[in-house]
Amino acid sequence: MFYHLAALFAAWLTARGVQKYLSVRSASHAFGGCPDAGVLWLHPFRTVALLSAPWFPLKDQIGYYFGKFALYEKYGSTGIASVSVWDATPTLWLADAQAIKIVATEATVFQKDVEAYEALNIYGPNMVGTEGTDWRRHRRVANPAFNEASNAFVWIETVRVVNEWFADMDTRTDADSFLTIDAVEDLVQLTLLVIASAGFGRRASWQEDSAATPPPGHKLAFRTAVSTALAYLFIKVLTPAWLNALGARVPLPYLGRILTETGESFDSLRGHMVDLVSLARAWVVGGKVSNMDAGLLRNLVEANMTQADDVHHKKLTDEELLSNIFTFLLAGHETSAHSLSFAVALLALYPDAQQKIYEETLRVWPDGCPEAASPSSYKECMPKLQYTLATFYETIRLFTPVARLCKLVHADATLTAHRFTPSATGTPTDVAPFAVPVKAGSMIIIDILALHMNPMYWGADAVEFKPARFVDTEAYRWPRDAFFGFSGGPRSCIGQRFALTESVCALANLVRRYEIRVPGHLAGKPFAEQKRSLLRWKPGVTITPTNCEVQLRRRAG
Repeated sequence: MFYHLAALFAAWLTARGVQKYLSVRSASHAFGGCPDAGVLWLHPFRTVALLSAPWFPLKDQIGYYFGKFALYEKYGSTGIASVSVWDATPTLWLADAQAIKIVATEATVFQKDVEAYEALNIYGPNMVGTEGTDWRRHRRVANPAFNEASNAFVWIETVRVVNEWFADMDTRTDADSFLTIDAVEDLVQLTLLVIASAGFGRRASWQEDSAATPPPGHKLAFRTAVSTALAYLFIKVLTPAWLNALGARVPLPYLGRILTETGESFDSLRGHMVDLVSLARAWVVGGKVSNMDAGLLRNLVEANMTQADDVHHKKLTDEELLSNIFTFLLAGHETSAHSLSFAVALLALYPDAQQKIYEETLRVWPDGCPEAASPSSYKECMPKLQYTLATFYETIRLFTPVARLCKLVHADATLTAHRFTPSATGTPTDVAPFAVPVKAGSMIIIDILALHMNPMYWGADAVEFKPARFVDTEAYRWPRDAFFGFSGGPRSCIGQRFALTESVCALANLVRRYEIRVPGHLAGKPFAEQKRSLLRWKPGVTITPTNCEVQLRRRAG
């Protein structure tokens, strides 16, 4: 009897294995003429893939996080087919501007993979992690806050915070000496101060924000709560509820401490957000809402306080309110801080580009950095900082905050990709379009890093740092459709202008005031070694620089 049962079980396993094999084989040919790059052992747009990215998949395998355009060049195609080994989902990887534009704009066919954003739904649903009607409701609430008046306020607050940062650095060094800083650490503090003030009305000074002592009623200071919550974000997401419950009852060596710190950080951050909401509600009730500079918080709180019952109106629940605040705090400072850190490192490596920004800022501020700003100064200065803006764009092209995006296909469609022949010069030849059938139920990966390295759009020197490629001339217009640094289509980054205003202002002021150099331990090293060291990064919620240490020396005038 046992042998019969074992034989039946073995036959069942074999049948299942054959069925799986046939499913995977069938799915691998789902995209017509796209070359088949093999199977995906991990979902390429999930937390586990981010955590394992430094080691797996291996180089030259589909899904390798640091591959840039190499695999597309190997296969001679801007579209590559793959298939998930676990559920046989056909997966199309795209580094094609024409195809990506369609995927980004046709939202009914190609929908956001909202399951991947559950990491940000800690306090409840939010604009980033919703789709369809819910997403439109969230967007309608927040969108009016991102206007030119708000951008002017962002400029004013950035000038204020930058000057406080400079004052802090000047106390730590002599005028003729170089000061070594961790760019990421300082710029995270700067961008968090700006979004907290311009977005949510928490106007703190650099010195106040540097204090680790929590205010009454809180276990952690505001910045500590934010940074700790972000550090423990993946732990929060991956820890099942039963383990948290067990840790509350039974001492768990090492793990128990981590679970406790994770819970305390998110509880403390919630408390700080509730304080901001309470203050804003008092202003709304008191009829002083017109005096609130923080338009984003005002819109979110007013939507939370509305009596409208129809979900299509601008209404947010308490959970949605807190979740959106958390998401905007995260997206509003970490992405900008990391991009600025890469920009600072690149300017240390490329002094010619730094000199061009310096000369540009001399024309804008001949008497030195502004000590304060006004709404009119934003309108006057921002359009004149074109090379600074180009440098920031080029930084995002090379180190885009989000390396890839995922779309789920809800209806059959046809996209256009391109075949090409790689050449020794780096410029593809024999470029020809071809149709790619896409079936409902498949998955598309918008490979942003590969798109940004595609020489079809950016030239043979696509891997090089060259800010001038973002400066339009009479004979040249940079390829808008091939730039996806702020996503695209109806779900493009709502805070794009906020981020550009803050970053250009901070970068221009920094270069106007200080000379930026590589750190002392890299001085005299070969350029390739300097570049490899300063520009190291790891995958995370956003691409995270890991070694942006530079030296600053105050300029003479």
